[in-house]
Amino acid sequence: MCAALAAREAGAEVALLLEDRLGESGNTALASGGLAAQTGLDASDSPELHLADMRRAARDLLFPDLADVFIAESAAAIHRLAALGARFALKDGRPELFAVPGHSRPRSVRCEGGGTRHLVGPLSERVRERGVSVVEGATVTALAQARDGRVTGVAFIDARGRLVEMEAGAVVLATGGLGQLFRFTSNHPLATGSGYLLALRAGCVLADLEFLQFTPTTLCHPPELRGVSTGGGLLAQDGVRLVNSRGERFMRRYDPGRMEGATRDVMARALYTEIAEGRASPHGGVFLDMSGVERRIVEQVSGRFLRKVEAAGIDPFASPVEVAPEMHFAMGGIAVDVDGGTGVAGLFAAGEAAAGLHGATRLNSQGLTEGAVFGHRAGLAAAAFAGAARPARARRGTEGRAVTAWLAADPRTEGPREALATLPLALAPPTGSSIGDGAPLDAAAFRTRLNALVERGAGIVRSEERIRDALAAWESLAAEAGGLSAGVVDPRVRFRLAGMLALARLLLEAARLRTESRGAHYRSDHPGMDPGWATHVCFGCA
Repeated sequence: MCAALAAREAGAEVALLLEDRLGESGNTALASGGLAAQTGLDASDSPELHLADMRRAARDLLFPDLADVFIAESAAAIHRLAALGARFALKDGRPELFAVPGHSRPRSVRCEGGGTRHLVGPLSERVRERGVSVVEGATVTALAQARDGRVTGVAFIDARGRLVEMEAGAVVLATGGLGQLFRFTSNHPLATGSGYLLALRAGCVLADLEFLQFTPTTLCHPPELRGVSTGGGLLAQDGVRLVNSRGERFMRRYDPGRMEGATRDVMARALYTEIAEGRASPHGGVFLDMSGVERRIVEQVSGRFLRKVEAAGIDPFASPVEVAPEMHFAMGGIAVDVDGGTGVAGLFAAGEAAAGLHGATRLNSQGLTEGAVFGHRAGLAAAAFAGAARPARARRGTEGRAVTAWLAADPRTEGPREALATLPLALAPPTGSSIGDGAPLDAAAFRTRLNALVERGAGIVRSEERIRDALAAWESLAAEAGGLSAGVVDPRVRFRLAGMLALARLLLEAARLRTESRGAHYRSDHPGMDPGWATHVCFGCA
Protein backbone atom coordinates (compact mmCIF):
# COMPACT_ATOMS: atom_id res chain seq x y z
CA MET A 1 0.00 0.00 0.00
CA CYS A 2 2.87 2.41 0.72
CA ALA A 3 4.36 1.65 -2.70
CA ALA A 4 1.01 2.12 -4.46
CA LEU A 5 0.34 5.43 -2.71
CA ALA A 6 3.84 6.75 -3.44
CA ALA A 7 3.60 5.83 -7.13
CA ARG A 8 0.13 7.37 -7.35
CA GLU A 9 1.32 10.60 -5.73
CA ALA A 10 4.15 10.69 -8.28
CA GLY A 11 1.55 10.72 -11.05
CA ALA A 12 1.49 7.08 -12.10
CA GLU A 13 -1.57 5.07 -12.95
CA VAL A 14 -1.45 2.27 -10.40
CA ALA A 15 -3.07 -1.14 -10.00
CA LEU A 16 -2.73 -3.02 -6.72
CA LEU A 17 -3.13 -6.78 -7.18
CA LEU A 18 -4.00 -8.74 -4.02
CA GLU A 19 -4.53 -12.44 -3.45
CA ASP A 20 -6.88 -11.64 -0.57
CA ARG A 21 -8.91 -8.52 0.25
CA LEU A 22 -7.48 -5.04 0.66
CA GLY A 23 -6.32 -4.57 4.25
CA GLU A 24 -6.38 -8.32 4.91
CA SER A 25 -3.89 -9.60 2.34
CA GLY A 26 -0.49 -10.30 3.86
CA ASN A 27 1.18 -10.33 7.25
CA THR A 28 0.77 -6.63 8.11
CA ALA A 29 -2.83 -7.17 9.18
CA LEU A 30 -1.62 -9.86 11.61
CA ALA A 31 1.30 -7.92 13.11
CA SER A 32 1.43 -6.65 16.69
CA GLY A 33 1.80 -3.05 15.54
CA GLY A 34 5.30 -1.90 16.48
CA LEU A 35 7.52 0.28 14.27
CA ALA A 36 11.08 0.87 15.43
CA ALA A 37 12.35 4.27 14.37
CA GLN A 38 14.77 7.07 15.14
CA THR A 39 12.15 9.58 16.26
CA GLY A 40 14.44 11.90 18.22
CA LEU A 41 12.17 11.53 21.27
CA ASP A 42 14.81 9.75 23.39
CA ALA A 43 17.90 11.88 23.96
CA SER A 44 19.88 8.79 24.99
CA ASP A 45 19.27 7.09 21.65
CA SER A 46 21.03 7.78 18.37
CA PRO A 47 21.27 6.48 14.81
CA GLU A 48 24.67 5.04 15.69
CA LEU A 49 23.22 3.00 18.58
CA HIS A 50 20.37 1.78 16.39
CA LEU A 51 22.79 0.72 13.66
CA ALA A 52 24.97 -1.06 16.22
CA ASP A 53 21.94 -3.06 17.42
CA MET A 54 21.09 -4.00 13.83
CA ARG A 55 24.66 -5.05 13.04
CA ARG A 56 24.90 -7.16 16.17
CA ALA A 57 21.72 -9.04 15.27
CA ALA A 58 22.61 -9.30 11.56
CA ARG A 59 25.96 -10.99 12.32
CA ASP A 60 27.86 -9.05 9.63
CA LEU A 61 25.36 -9.80 6.85
CA LEU A 62 23.18 -6.69 6.52
CA PHE A 63 23.54 -4.54 3.40
CA PRO A 64 25.07 -1.28 4.76
CA ASP A 65 23.34 1.12 2.38
CA LEU A 66 19.91 -0.35 3.14
CA ALA A 67 20.55 -0.02 6.88
CA ASP A 68 21.70 3.59 6.54
CA VAL A 69 18.60 4.58 4.55
CA PHE A 70 16.31 2.67 6.91
CA ILE A 71 17.57 4.53 9.97
CA ALA A 72 17.77 7.92 8.24
CA GLU A 73 14.21 7.73 6.89
CA SER A 74 12.41 5.84 9.65
CA ALA A 75 11.07 8.95 11.39
CA ALA A 76 9.83 10.40 8.10
CA ALA A 77 8.01 7.12 7.46
CA ILE A 78 6.21 7.38 10.81
CA HIS A 79 5.18 10.97 10.08
CA ARG A 80 4.00 9.98 6.60
CA LEU A 81 1.85 7.17 7.99
CA ALA A 82 0.37 9.51 10.58
CA ALA A 83 -0.46 12.02 7.83
CA LEU A 84 -2.24 9.21 5.97
CA GLY A 85 -4.41 8.58 9.04
CA ALA A 86 -2.51 5.94 11.02
CA ARG A 87 -2.97 6.34 14.78
CA PHE A 88 -0.18 5.69 17.28
CA ALA A 89 -0.12 5.36 21.06
CA LEU A 90 0.66 8.75 22.58
CA LYS A 91 2.06 9.92 25.90
CA ASP A 92 1.88 13.63 26.75
CA GLY A 93 0.83 14.28 23.16
CA ARG A 94 3.85 12.57 21.59
CA PRO A 95 4.36 8.99 20.38
CA GLU A 96 5.20 6.75 23.30
CA LEU A 97 8.34 4.64 22.91
CA PHE A 98 8.29 1.02 24.04
CA ALA A 99 11.12 -1.39 24.80
CA VAL A 100 11.29 -4.40 22.48
CA PRO A 101 13.68 -7.38 22.36
CA GLY A 102 17.10 -6.86 20.80
CA HIS A 103 17.08 -3.05 21.03
CA SER A 104 19.34 -1.29 23.52
CA ARG A 105 16.88 1.61 23.87
CA PRO A 106 13.07 1.90 23.83
CA ARG A 107 12.38 2.95 20.22
CA SER A 108 9.24 1.10 19.14
CA VAL A 109 6.28 3.33 18.25
CA ARG A 110 3.07 1.30 18.63
CA CYS A 111 -0.16 1.46 16.67
CA GLU A 112 -2.97 2.59 18.96
CA GLY A 113 -4.75 -0.28 20.69
CA GLY A 114 -2.17 -2.90 19.73
CA GLY A 115 -2.27 -4.74 16.41
CA THR A 116 -2.43 -2.87 13.11
CA ARG A 117 -6.11 -2.08 12.63
CA HIS A 118 -5.35 1.65 13.00
CA LEU A 119 -2.64 1.31 10.34
CA VAL A 120 -4.07 -0.92 7.61
CA GLY A 121 -7.54 0.60 7.93
CA PRO A 122 -6.53 4.18 7.12
CA LEU A 123 -4.05 3.06 4.44
CA SER A 124 -6.76 1.01 2.74
CA GLU A 125 -9.05 4.04 2.73
CA ARG A 126 -6.34 6.24 1.20
CA VAL A 127 -5.59 3.65 -1.49
CA ARG A 128 -9.20 3.69 -2.66
CA GLU A 129 -9.65 7.45 -2.24
CA ARG A 130 -6.61 8.32 -4.31
CA GLY A 131 -7.55 6.33 -7.37
CA VAL A 132 -5.48 3.17 -7.11
CA SER A 133 -7.21 0.37 -9.02
CA VAL A 134 -7.64 -2.48 -6.53
CA VAL A 135 -7.89 -6.03 -7.90
CA GLU A 136 -8.68 -8.54 -5.17
CA GLY A 137 -8.40 -12.33 -5.47
CA ALA A 138 -5.60 -12.07 -8.05
CA THR A 139 -2.85 -14.73 -8.02
CA VAL A 140 0.08 -13.48 -10.11
CA THR A 141 1.68 -16.45 -11.88
CA ALA A 142 4.23 -14.77 -14.18
CA LEU A 143 6.02 -11.56 -15.05
CA ALA A 144 5.88 -10.52 -18.70
CA GLN A 145 9.25 -9.54 -20.16
CA ALA A 146 10.45 -7.92 -23.38
CA ARG A 147 13.28 -9.46 -25.39
CA ASP A 148 15.79 -7.30 -23.56
CA GLY A 149 14.58 -8.66 -20.21
CA ARG A 150 12.64 -5.57 -19.17
CA VAL A 151 9.51 -6.39 -17.17
CA THR A 152 6.42 -5.21 -19.05
CA GLY A 153 3.55 -6.52 -16.96
CA VAL A 154 2.08 -9.54 -15.22
CA ALA A 155 -0.16 -12.52 -15.83
CA PHE A 156 -2.56 -13.48 -13.06
CA ILE A 157 -5.43 -15.82 -12.33
CA ASP A 158 -8.42 -13.80 -11.17
CA ALA A 159 -11.00 -14.63 -8.51
CA ARG A 160 -13.09 -16.50 -11.12
CA GLY A 161 -10.19 -18.67 -12.27
CA ARG A 162 -9.56 -16.83 -15.53
CA LEU A 163 -6.07 -16.02 -16.83
CA VAL A 164 -5.62 -12.24 -17.22
CA GLU A 165 -2.66 -10.33 -18.67
CA MET A 166 -1.92 -6.76 -17.59
CA GLU A 167 0.65 -4.45 -19.15
CA ALA A 168 2.70 -2.18 -16.90
CA GLY A 169 5.57 0.25 -17.19
CA ALA A 170 7.02 -1.17 -13.97
CA VAL A 171 6.15 -3.80 -11.37
CA VAL A 172 6.74 -3.80 -7.61
CA LEU A 173 6.79 -7.16 -5.83
CA ALA A 174 5.51 -6.73 -2.26
CA THR A 175 4.57 -10.38 -1.89
CA GLY A 176 5.75 -10.97 1.68
CA GLY A 177 7.31 -14.13 3.05
CA LEU A 178 7.08 -17.90 2.93
CA GLY A 179 5.73 -18.96 6.32
CA GLN A 180 3.25 -21.44 4.85
CA LEU A 181 6.12 -23.79 4.01
CA PHE A 182 5.94 -24.60 7.73
CA ARG A 183 3.15 -26.25 9.67
CA PHE A 184 3.39 -23.82 12.60
CA THR A 185 3.50 -20.20 11.47
CA SER A 186 1.92 -16.88 12.34
CA ASN A 187 1.97 -15.92 8.66
CA HIS A 188 -1.01 -15.16 6.46
CA PRO A 189 -2.46 -18.31 4.80
CA LEU A 190 -1.29 -17.02 1.39
CA ALA A 191 2.33 -16.33 2.44
CA THR A 192 3.72 -19.05 0.17
CA GLY A 193 6.82 -17.29 -1.20
CA SER A 194 5.52 -16.91 -4.76
CA GLY A 195 7.30 -13.58 -5.22
CA TYR A 196 10.71 -15.18 -4.78
CA LEU A 197 10.14 -17.57 -7.66
CA LEU A 198 8.59 -14.91 -9.88
CA ALA A 199 11.73 -12.83 -9.36
CA LEU A 200 14.10 -15.75 -9.86
CA ARG A 201 12.49 -16.73 -13.14
CA ALA A 202 12.74 -13.10 -14.29
CA GLY A 203 16.52 -13.10 -13.70
CA CYS A 204 16.83 -11.66 -10.19
CA VAL A 205 19.18 -12.75 -7.44
CA LEU A 206 17.87 -14.45 -4.30
CA ALA A 207 20.08 -14.14 -1.23
CA ASP A 208 20.16 -15.41 2.36
CA LEU A 209 17.19 -17.80 2.10
CA GLU A 210 18.58 -19.95 4.91
CA PHE A 211 17.92 -17.20 7.46
CA LEU A 212 14.41 -17.83 8.72
CA GLN A 213 13.22 -16.25 11.94
CA PHE A 214 11.37 -18.42 14.41
CA THR A 215 9.73 -16.50 17.22
CA PRO A 216 8.74 -17.96 20.61
CA THR A 217 5.42 -16.17 20.87
CA THR A 218 2.72 -18.43 19.46
CA LEU A 219 0.00 -19.93 21.65
CA CYS A 220 -0.01 -23.72 21.53
CA HIS A 221 -3.13 -24.13 23.69
CA PRO A 222 -6.13 -24.10 23.65
CA PRO A 223 -6.62 -25.59 20.14
CA GLU A 224 -8.88 -22.79 18.94
CA LEU A 225 -6.15 -20.24 19.67
CA ARG A 226 -3.21 -22.23 18.35
CA GLY A 227 -1.11 -19.98 16.13
CA VAL A 228 -2.20 -16.69 17.74
CA SER A 229 0.92 -14.63 18.47
CA THR A 230 1.46 -12.73 21.70
CA GLY A 231 3.55 -10.23 19.76
CA GLY A 232 7.32 -10.19 20.23
CA GLY A 233 7.33 -6.83 21.98
CA LEU A 234 5.57 -8.29 25.00
CA LEU A 235 8.67 -10.28 25.99
CA ALA A 236 10.72 -7.13 26.59
CA GLN A 237 8.29 -5.65 29.11
CA ASP A 238 9.15 -5.58 32.81
CA GLY A 239 7.40 -8.39 34.66
CA VAL A 240 7.24 -10.93 31.80
CA ARG A 241 8.71 -14.35 32.64
CA LEU A 242 9.17 -17.52 30.60
CA VAL A 243 8.98 -20.62 32.79
CA ASN A 244 9.37 -24.33 32.03
CA SER A 245 7.49 -27.28 33.54
CA ARG A 246 9.86 -27.27 36.54
CA GLY A 247 9.03 -23.67 37.35
CA GLU A 248 12.46 -22.47 36.23
CA ARG A 249 12.94 -19.09 34.57
CA PHE A 250 15.09 -20.84 32.01
CA MET A 251 16.36 -17.85 30.01
CA ARG A 252 19.03 -17.47 32.69
CA ARG A 253 20.76 -20.40 30.98
CA TYR A 254 20.74 -18.89 27.48
CA ASP A 255 21.05 -15.09 27.83
CA PRO A 256 21.40 -14.05 31.49
CA GLY A 257 21.96 -10.42 30.55
CA ARG A 258 18.87 -9.83 28.41
CA MET A 259 16.70 -12.74 29.62
CA GLU A 260 13.30 -12.55 27.86
CA GLY A 261 14.54 -9.48 25.98
CA ALA A 262 17.01 -11.52 23.93
CA THR A 263 16.89 -11.59 20.14
CA ARG A 264 14.48 -14.00 18.52
CA ASP A 265 17.13 -16.46 17.29
CA VAL A 266 18.37 -16.97 20.86
CA MET A 267 14.84 -17.17 22.25
CA ALA A 268 13.59 -19.67 19.68
CA ARG A 269 16.52 -22.02 20.26
CA ALA A 270 16.04 -21.72 24.02
CA LEU A 271 12.40 -22.82 23.76
CA TYR A 272 13.34 -25.57 21.31
CA THR A 273 15.91 -26.92 23.77
CA GLU A 274 13.60 -26.78 26.78
CA ILE A 275 10.89 -28.64 24.86
CA ALA A 276 13.27 -31.20 23.28
CA GLU A 277 14.91 -31.99 26.63
CA GLY A 278 11.63 -32.76 28.38
CA ARG A 279 10.89 -29.55 30.25
CA ALA A 280 7.86 -28.59 28.17
CA SER A 281 4.44 -27.46 29.34
CA PRO A 282 1.57 -29.99 29.05
CA HIS A 283 0.78 -29.04 25.45
CA GLY A 284 4.31 -28.93 24.04
CA GLY A 285 5.41 -25.37 24.80
CA VAL A 286 6.56 -23.33 27.80
CA PHE A 287 4.68 -21.01 30.14
CA LEU A 288 4.46 -17.26 29.56
CA ASP A 289 3.75 -15.52 32.86
CA MET A 290 2.63 -11.90 32.44
CA SER A 291 1.02 -11.47 35.86
CA GLY A 292 3.55 -8.77 36.73
CA VAL A 293 2.87 -6.58 33.69
CA GLU A 294 0.65 -3.51 33.77
CA ARG A 295 -2.50 -4.06 31.71
CA ARG A 296 -2.12 -0.72 29.93
CA ILE A 297 1.25 -1.80 28.58
CA VAL A 298 -0.10 -5.09 27.26
CA GLU A 299 -3.02 -3.30 25.59
CA GLN A 300 -0.60 -1.10 23.65
CA VAL A 301 2.13 -3.67 22.94
CA SER A 302 -0.01 -6.77 22.34
CA GLY A 303 -3.58 -5.55 22.07
CA ARG A 304 -4.55 -7.97 19.30
CA PHE A 305 -3.38 -10.94 21.39
CA LEU A 306 -5.19 -9.66 24.48
CA ARG A 307 -8.47 -9.25 22.62
CA LYS A 308 -8.19 -12.77 21.18
CA VAL A 309 -7.55 -14.58 24.46
CA GLU A 310 -10.10 -12.62 26.47
CA ALA A 311 -12.74 -13.30 23.83
CA ALA A 312 -12.00 -16.99 24.41
CA GLY A 313 -12.59 -16.58 28.15
CA ILE A 314 -8.91 -16.63 29.18
CA ASP A 315 -7.41 -14.16 31.66
CA PRO A 316 -3.65 -14.14 30.85
CA PHE A 317 -2.94 -11.99 33.91
CA ALA A 318 -4.42 -14.59 36.26
CA SER A 319 -2.69 -17.70 34.89
CA PRO A 320 0.20 -18.33 32.46
CA VAL A 321 -0.46 -19.17 28.82
CA GLU A 322 1.48 -21.78 26.85
CA VAL A 323 3.65 -20.61 23.94
CA ALA A 324 5.89 -22.39 21.45
CA PRO A 325 8.18 -21.33 18.57
CA GLU A 326 6.77 -20.79 15.09
CA MET A 327 8.11 -19.65 11.75
CA HIS A 328 7.66 -15.90 11.62
CA PHE A 329 9.82 -13.98 9.14
CA ALA A 330 12.13 -14.54 6.18
CA MET A 331 15.27 -12.40 6.37
CA GLY A 332 16.38 -13.45 2.88
CA GLY A 333 14.69 -12.87 -0.43
CA ILE A 334 15.17 -10.77 -3.56
CA ALA A 335 18.41 -8.77 -3.59
CA VAL A 336 17.59 -5.08 -4.00
CA ASP A 337 19.18 -1.65 -3.89
CA VAL A 338 17.91 1.22 -1.72
CA ASP A 339 15.13 2.02 -4.20
CA GLY A 340 13.94 -1.57 -4.49
CA GLY A 341 15.73 -2.09 -7.81
CA THR A 342 16.35 -5.77 -8.50
CA GLY A 343 18.86 -5.54 -11.33
CA VAL A 344 16.09 -6.48 -13.78
CA ALA A 345 14.78 -3.41 -15.59
CA GLY A 346 11.26 -2.47 -14.59
CA LEU A 347 11.11 -4.81 -11.59
CA PHE A 348 11.25 -3.60 -8.00
CA ALA A 349 10.72 -5.33 -4.64
CA ALA A 350 10.13 -4.19 -1.06
CA GLY A 351 9.21 -5.49 2.37
CA GLU A 352 9.67 -9.08 3.47
CA ALA A 353 10.07 -10.17 -0.15
CA ALA A 354 13.40 -8.31 -0.27
CA ALA A 355 16.74 -9.32 1.28
CA GLY A 356 19.52 -7.38 2.92
CA LEU A 357 18.19 -5.18 5.71
CA HIS A 358 18.17 -7.80 8.46
CA GLY A 359 21.07 -10.11 7.65
CA ALA A 360 21.03 -13.20 9.85
CA THR A 361 18.42 -11.94 12.34
CA ARG A 362 15.67 -9.31 12.21
CA LEU A 363 15.20 -7.10 15.25
CA ASN A 364 11.72 -6.75 16.69
CA SER A 365 9.53 -3.95 15.27
CA GLN A 366 11.71 -3.49 12.17
CA GLY A 367 9.40 -5.24 9.68
CA LEU A 368 6.58 -2.70 9.52
CA THR A 369 9.06 0.17 9.37
CA GLU A 370 10.86 -1.60 6.54
CA GLY A 371 7.63 -1.81 4.57
CA ALA A 372 6.90 1.87 5.13
CA VAL A 373 10.39 3.13 4.24
CA PHE A 374 11.20 0.91 1.28
CA GLY A 375 7.65 0.52 -0.01
CA HIS A 376 7.57 4.29 -0.42
CA ARG A 377 10.97 4.36 -2.15
CA ALA A 378 10.10 1.45 -4.45
CA GLY A 379 6.84 3.14 -5.45
CA LEU A 380 8.63 6.36 -6.35
CA ALA A 381 11.35 4.50 -8.27
CA ALA A 382 8.81 2.38 -10.17
CA ALA A 383 6.81 5.47 -11.14
CA ALA A 384 9.98 7.20 -12.32
CA PHE A 385 11.01 4.18 -14.38
CA ALA A 386 7.60 3.98 -15.97
CA GLY A 387 7.94 7.60 -17.04
CA ALA A 388 5.26 9.01 -14.76
CA ALA A 389 7.57 11.34 -12.85
CA ARG A 390 11.17 12.11 -12.12
CA PRO A 391 12.66 10.68 -8.90
CA ALA A 392 11.79 12.77 -5.86
CA ARG A 393 15.40 12.64 -4.68
CA ALA A 394 18.85 11.36 -5.58
CA ARG A 395 19.39 7.62 -5.60
CA ARG A 396 21.90 7.73 -2.73
CA GLY A 397 24.90 6.33 -4.52
CA THR A 398 23.27 3.38 -6.28
CA GLU A 399 23.61 4.76 -9.81
CA GLY A 400 25.08 2.19 -12.16
CA ARG A 401 25.45 -0.58 -9.59
CA ALA A 402 24.07 -3.89 -10.76
CA VAL A 403 22.75 -5.97 -7.88
CA THR A 404 24.10 -9.15 -9.46
CA ALA A 405 27.60 -7.68 -9.57
CA TRP A 406 27.28 -6.32 -6.06
CA LEU A 407 26.50 -9.80 -4.73
CA ALA A 408 29.40 -11.38 -6.58
CA ALA A 409 29.39 -15.12 -6.13
CA ASP A 410 31.57 -16.72 -3.50
CA PRO A 411 33.08 -20.05 -4.66
CA ARG A 412 30.93 -21.82 -2.08
CA THR A 413 27.79 -20.76 -3.93
CA GLU A 414 28.57 -23.09 -6.85
CA GLY A 415 26.34 -25.75 -5.29
CA PRO A 416 23.15 -23.69 -5.28
CA ARG A 417 23.70 -22.46 -8.83
CA GLU A 418 24.16 -26.01 -10.12
CA ALA A 419 21.14 -27.18 -8.17
CA LEU A 420 19.11 -24.37 -9.68
CA ALA A 421 19.26 -25.98 -13.10
CA THR A 422 17.50 -29.09 -11.81
CA LEU A 423 14.78 -27.38 -9.82
CA PRO A 424 11.19 -27.98 -10.97
CA LEU A 425 10.51 -24.33 -11.72
CA ALA A 426 8.39 -25.49 -14.65
CA LEU A 427 6.00 -26.99 -12.10
CA ALA A 428 4.67 -23.47 -11.60
CA PRO A 429 3.92 -22.52 -15.22
CA PRO A 430 3.20 -18.91 -16.20
CA THR A 431 -0.28 -19.82 -17.42
CA GLY A 432 -1.31 -21.79 -14.35
CA SER A 433 -2.14 -24.67 -16.68
CA SER A 434 -1.60 -28.39 -16.22
CA ILE A 435 1.74 -29.33 -14.69
CA GLY A 436 1.94 -32.84 -16.01
CA ASP A 437 0.43 -36.28 -15.69
CA GLY A 438 0.53 -38.63 -12.74
CA ALA A 439 -1.54 -40.35 -10.12
CA PRO A 440 -3.93 -37.84 -8.53
CA LEU A 441 -2.52 -36.08 -5.47
CA ASP A 442 -4.60 -34.65 -2.65
CA ALA A 443 -3.65 -31.03 -1.96
CA ALA A 444 -3.87 -31.36 1.84
CA ALA A 445 -1.76 -34.53 1.91
CA PHE A 446 0.81 -32.95 -0.41
CA ARG A 447 0.98 -29.88 1.81
CA THR A 448 1.41 -31.98 4.97
CA ARG A 449 4.33 -33.91 3.47
CA LEU A 450 5.93 -30.72 2.20
CA ASN A 451 5.64 -28.99 5.59
CA ALA A 452 7.15 -32.03 7.31
CA LEU A 453 10.24 -32.21 5.11
CA VAL A 454 10.86 -28.46 5.31
CA GLU A 455 10.61 -28.54 9.10
CA ARG A 456 12.93 -31.55 9.15
CA GLY A 457 15.71 -29.90 7.17
CA ALA A 458 15.19 -26.15 7.63
CA GLY A 459 13.68 -25.87 11.11
CA ILE A 460 15.09 -24.21 14.21
CA VAL A 461 17.96 -26.73 14.54
CA ARG A 462 19.60 -28.12 11.40
CA SER A 463 22.27 -30.69 10.59
CA GLU A 464 23.70 -32.50 7.58
CA GLU A 465 21.72 -35.62 8.49
CA ARG A 466 18.42 -33.77 8.84
CA ILE A 467 18.96 -31.85 5.61
CA ARG A 468 19.93 -35.03 3.74
CA ASP A 469 16.77 -36.76 4.98
CA ALA A 470 14.68 -33.77 3.93
CA LEU A 471 16.23 -33.69 0.46
CA ALA A 472 15.47 -37.40 -0.01
CA ALA A 473 11.85 -36.76 0.99
CA TRP A 474 11.78 -33.80 -1.39
CA GLU A 475 12.95 -35.96 -4.30
CA SER A 476 10.14 -38.42 -3.60
CA LEU A 477 7.52 -35.69 -3.41
CA ALA A 478 8.81 -33.97 -6.55
CA ALA A 479 8.56 -37.26 -8.44
CA GLU A 480 4.86 -37.38 -7.62
CA ALA A 481 4.12 -33.70 -8.20
CA GLY A 482 2.71 -34.28 -11.66
CA GLY A 483 -0.35 -35.69 -9.97
CA LEU A 484 -1.32 -32.24 -8.75
CA SER A 485 -2.90 -31.49 -12.13
CA ALA A 486 -5.10 -34.59 -11.80
CA GLY A 487 -5.93 -34.17 -8.12
CA VAL A 488 -6.27 -30.39 -7.69
CA VAL A 489 -8.89 -28.56 -9.74
CA ASP A 490 -8.13 -24.95 -8.76
CA PRO A 491 -5.17 -23.70 -10.86
CA ARG A 492 -4.28 -21.16 -8.16
CA VAL A 493 -3.81 -23.93 -5.61
CA ARG A 494 -1.73 -25.93 -8.08
CA PHE A 495 0.44 -22.91 -8.74
CA ARG A 496 1.02 -22.24 -5.04
CA LEU A 497 1.82 -25.85 -4.16
CA ALA A 498 4.20 -26.31 -7.07
CA GLY A 499 5.94 -23.04 -6.24
CA MET A 500 6.24 -24.04 -2.59
CA LEU A 501 7.85 -27.31 -3.66
CA ALA A 502 10.48 -25.49 -5.74
CA LEU A 503 11.14 -22.95 -2.99
CA ALA A 504 11.53 -25.74 -0.41
CA ARG A 505 14.43 -27.10 -2.45
CA LEU A 506 16.12 -23.71 -2.47
CA LEU A 507 15.77 -23.44 1.31
CA LEU A 508 17.24 -26.88 1.87
CA GLU A 509 20.16 -26.24 -0.49
CA ALA A 510 20.95 -22.94 1.24
CA ALA A 511 20.78 -24.57 4.69
CA ARG A 512 23.03 -27.41 3.50
CA LEU A 513 25.64 -25.11 2.03
CA ARG A 514 26.15 -22.83 5.05
CA THR A 515 28.28 -25.07 7.26
CA GLU A 516 28.28 -22.82 10.32
CA SER A 517 25.83 -21.31 12.81
CA ARG A 518 25.02 -17.63 12.39
CA GLY A 519 21.98 -15.78 13.72
CA ALA A 520 18.79 -17.63 12.92
CA HIS A 521 20.65 -20.36 11.00
CA TYR A 522 21.79 -22.96 13.54
CA ARG A 523 23.64 -26.15 12.57
CA SER A 524 24.06 -28.60 15.45
CA ASP A 525 26.93 -30.22 13.53
CA HIS A 526 28.60 -26.81 13.04
CA PRO A 527 27.60 -24.91 16.20
CA GLY A 528 30.15 -22.10 15.91
CA MET A 529 30.15 -19.02 13.71
CA ASP A 530 32.86 -19.21 11.03
CA PRO A 531 34.39 -15.80 10.12
CA GLY A 532 35.00 -17.16 6.64
CA TRP A 533 31.27 -17.47 6.13
CA ALA A 534 30.55 -13.74 6.40
CA THR A 535 29.19 -13.95 2.88
CA HIS A 536 25.87 -14.49 1.11
CA VAL A 537 24.46 -17.70 -0.33
CA CYS A 538 22.90 -16.65 -3.61
CA PHE A 539 20.70 -18.22 -6.26
CA GLY A 540 20.85 -16.80 -9.73
CA CYS A 541 24.14 -14.94 -9.17
CA ALA A 542 25.84 -13.83 -12.39
